[in-house]
Formats: sequence, structure tokens, C-alpha cells
Amino acid sequence: MADIVVFGAGQIAEVAKVYIDMHSTHRIVGFTVDAAYKTADSLHGCPLVAWDRLEERFPPGSVELLGPLSYRRLNELRRDRHLEGKRRGYAFASFIHPASHIYTSNIGENCFILENNVIQPFVRIGHGAMIWSSNHIGHHAVIGDYCFLSSHVGLGSGVKLGERCFLGGKVGIETGVEIGAGCFLGGGAVVKKNLPDESVVPGPNDAVAPYKASRIKRLVFR
Repeated sequence: MADIVVFGAGQIAEVAKVYIDMHSTHRIVGFTVDAAYKTADSLHGCPLVAWDRLEERFPPGSVELLGPLSYRRLNELRRDRHLEGKRRGYAFASFIHPASHIYTSNIGENCFILENNVIQPFVRIGHGAMIWSSNHIGHHAVIGDYCFLSSHVGLGSGVKLGERCFLGGKVGIETGVEIGAGCFLGGGAVVKKNLPDESVVPGPNDAVAPYKASRIKRLVFR
């Protein structure tokens, strides 16, 4: 059991509190956000603290952190704050829903995995991964650090996702396909061949877009 401070004050952070309150031995004791986004002093009965002043209220060793629970900047925010938190001396917790079927222990820290996921043997999941509800991850697949998987994603066996990929709902990736870092796969996209870094497949029946995911990051994930 750990006392946890969640990075975030939006809808996903609210959802996380419900899940953790109901299904975890961890206890949320506070929330933190970048100072520019701090619009109140509390959230759901817990203190809301500016990130740059977190040590004043919750020093390292007194709490563990979780998050940011956000895909802002195409998952770069989660990577950057996780690494900064570690430099500042904080440990990070994970939440894994007990109603998921998980057959691997090779899961990094600072992960958030919800219910009804099937994660088969020999899967490797990196640090900071967020895996929403009802996904299938085939055996020997690799989920890179700071990836975000929406619901009803299907990954064949041996699939490799580079770090910071965003997969929308109902994305399918065929067995053995390798996806580069920082890719954006929109809802319903089906991928049957390897993709280089920062590739974009906007949706079902779409070819790889002629622009990089950095354009999506600026327009959608600010």
C-alpha cells in the first residue's frame, strides 16, 4: 500500500481516483499539476498542489507519484514529468486493474492499466504506459515506454511499439509488425506493415499520411 499523488486534475485523473479507491490498496492523498493549470486548491477532497512546489506538501519518501495521466504532446508530457520526478527523488506507483488477465510480470513503473485487458505471456510493457479497457496484447509483444492504448485495440503476437505511440480505439496491428517511436494510429486503423518513427495512419482504410506525427502533436495534443 502506498499514499499516491496523481499528476493531473482533468477527467482522466478523476477516473483514476474512482478506480484506485475501489480496486487498489493504494490511497490517493493529493493531485499535482503544472502551476499554470492550477485553478483550485483541492480536487475531490484532496490537496491540489503546483508541480514545482510539490516537495513543500508531499516530500519524496512520503508519497509515490502516478502520471501524468494524459497524452498531451503525444505522450511527451508523461515522459518528461516522470523523468523529472525521478530526478527529484520520487518513486512512482502503478495501477493494474484486478479484472485484467495479465500473464507477464515484465511491466515498468508508472503504468495505468484498466479492466478487461488480456496481456499474454512474454509481453514486455515499458515505463509510463497507459492501457485503457478491453484490449488484447498478443504474446511476445513489446509496448514501448509512454505509449497510450485506447480501448478495443488488438496487437498480434510479436508486435513491437516504439515509445510514445498513441493508438486510438479499435486499432489492429498484425502479427510481428514493428511500429516506430511517436506514431499516431487513429481509431479503427489496421496496420499490416512496419512503420517508421512518427508515422500517422489517420483511421480505417487510410494509407500512411504524407506528414509526420509532430503535426498531429501541435494540432491535437497540445
